[in-house]
Amino acid sequence: MRFSILLLSLLILFIGCEDDCPVAPVTTVTINIEILPEGIETSWELTGPNNYINNGSGDIEIAGLEPGGYEISYEFVNEYITPEREQITLSAGEEILFIGIYNPSIVGMVEIPAGSFVMGSPEDEPGRYSNETEHTVTLTNGFYMSATEVTNQQYADLAQWALDNDYCVLSSSSLIDNLDGSVQELIDLSAYYCEISFSDSIFSVDAGKENHPVMEVTWYGSVAYCDWLSLQEGLPRAYSHSKWQCNNNAPYQANGYRLPTEAEWEYACRAGTTTAFNTGDCLDAGTEANYNGVSPQSGCPSGPYEEWSVLVGSYPANSLGLYDMHGSLHEWCNNWYNISYGGDVTDPVGEIMGLDRIIRGGSWHSHARYCRSAYRGGYDPNDGYGNVGFRYVKSAQ
Repeated sequence: MRFSILLLSLLILFIGCEDDCPVAPVTTVTINIEILPEGIETSWELTGPNNYINNGSGDIEIAGLEPGGYEISYEFVNEYITPEREQITLSAGEEILFIGIYNPSIVGMVEIPAGSFVMGSPEDEPGRYSNETEHTVTLTNGFYMSATEVTNQQYADLAQWALDNDYCVLSSSSLIDNLDGSVQELIDLSAYYCEISFSDSIFSVDAGKENHPVMEVTWYGSVAYCDWLSLQEGLPRAYSHSKWQCNNNAPYQANGYRLPTEAEWEYACRAGTTTAFNTGDCLDAGTEANYNGVSPQSGCPSGPYEEWSVLVGSYPANSLGLYDMHGSLHEWCNNWYNISYGGDVTDPVGEIMGLDRIIRGGSWHSHARYCRSAYRGGYDPNDGYGNVGFRYVKSAQ
């Protein structure tokens, strides 16, 4: 969608007029609205001075408006990223061009080849923890990883499909698992950070939050999403919902969608880099990631603090094409958390039991040290959090 705002000044000429004639110009505003890409079905709302309001859809020219401040908001369109609200101030004699485009949502998966890398962090890396012992990991299987974290709209749409097919049920204000006799909570719809709601048998997403990463999903809720994807595509589920193991603890051989192992996650995040971040030794909060820029890495400049999630893909991808591997939200991984690891290993799967599940990547709320490629943390898989989301993978067959 492109908006061309043209100020036209109409000078009223008075032929044969004496000194007492009015000479002030009459100024009107013409706003041209063009929908891009062509053929997209969407609507908009324009507000302006003196309680002006206009709702419409498609291409249109609005003439005869008075100068002043105008604001345009755009309707959400499935599979597109909604442009941000645009505010403009129009005054006489100006010609202003504003560009607002409906970009396709960043969806799909990125292919990641098999390979080896050094997992963990060197002892002199600022902000490192002792549970990041360096060791060589070899991944013998290539895999595909979702380019972005799962969004609110993606989760709501698939949860609707799963609910309609009795793979989950509603209990009070929570979504509850209904596979293999499980009654695990998947997402708390009443939680403070949850931007999905349920009413009249329909899931909906808070306006403007459709393409923000989903929050308040438990580890079980992220696993359930992976299995719903598999079921929807006619693939075997990767997870047992009674033992909650991935393919009998052989995740790399699973045929369905699943969470990444901790090793896969770091391998994909690093994308061949050996520095603290895949951007280097510093992480810029203004241009590279959404995190608490007030607390940057030691020796690095500070930056802004958004204090909430932002649209997925708002910052550049790493060299593999993966967005928001640093900051945005911590991401659930398949593994149980183990405080120590080490020794060269091939296709590691981690412990078979534990108390917490691995989280990686840092969040919008995190200091820079928690966003490092090597940072390891663990959270209770039964709970959802306002700083944890997930992305999914599928082994290359």
